[in-house]
Amino acid sequence: MWVRTEICCMFKVLQLIKKKPEVSIEDFEKQVLETYAKTLKKARGLRSFILNAVKRGHEVEEKPLDYVAELVFTNEKAFTQALENPDVKTAIEELKRVAEQPDFIYSEESVLKKPRVAAAKPKAKKKMKKKPARKAAKKPKRKAKKAKKKARKK
Repeated sequence: MWVRTEICCMFKVLQLIKKKPEVSIEDFEKQVLETYAKTLKKARGLRSFILNAVKRGHEVEEKPLDYVAELVFTNEKAFTQALENPDVKTAIEELKRVAEQPDFIYSEESVLKKPRVAAAKPKAKKKMKKKPARKAAKKPKRKAKKAKKKARKK
């Protein structure tokens, strides 16, 4: 399943991924994490890609899903072009072999509560080490270097 959302000049797509019962966990994980994710990461126009592993559901015995993929593209055209890429097409076809209906579903997102920004922690003051006093012998060397540079320029 895919859910389409537009976020402030970007295009967000969600994909709900559930393993087919007849597929082994190892085969499913390999397909999703290695083949599918690695191919989609390279999609042109993709700004962000987050793959959320579902650990359990609330008050349900069986997990409703195994993964929720969040992809953010620069715009809808970039998303469409990514789907037309032969590598991405192949990855989606391979995903359909191990996952139940990883289809596209379009919806709109309404932000009902924005996340709060955490307050910055005050930085601890570092103790400054005192620098040792410069030796008088270094000054003549510097003057000598400056004099050589002036002589070269002339």
